[in-house]
Amino acid sequence: MEIGLAAALKGLRTELAEAALDAEGDPVRLLVESVDLELQVAVTDATEAGGGVKFWVVSLDGKVSGSTAVTHTVKLQLSAETVAGDRVRTGSRDGRRTPAADD
Repeated sequence: MEIGLAAALKGLRTELAEAALDAEGDPVRLLVESVDLELQVAVTDATEAGGGVKFWVVSLDGKVSGSTAVTHTVKLQLSAETVAGDRVRTGSRDGRRTPAADD
C-alpha cells in the first residue's frame, strides 16, 4: 500500500484533533509544543502517472512498488495550531470543556 506524504500528514492532523476532542473534560491538560516527525520516504519519478516527482511513505516491509525509487529519511519539525492560530491543547486547565474559537 502506497501512502503519499500529504496523506500521512493529514492523518497526523486528524489524530491530533481527535486527541484534543477525546481529552475534553479531563482534569489534566497537555499542550502540544512541537511535533517531530521522522519518515522513510521513497522518491519516484512518476512520468507514467501524469508527471512530476512523488513522495511515498515507506511501509514497514520497506518495499516500494513501481518504477525506480530512491529512499530517504525526511525529518519534519512541525508546530500544531488551531484554525485561529492558537496552540493545540488537549483538555482544559480546570477539567471543564475547552471553548472552541467560535464559542
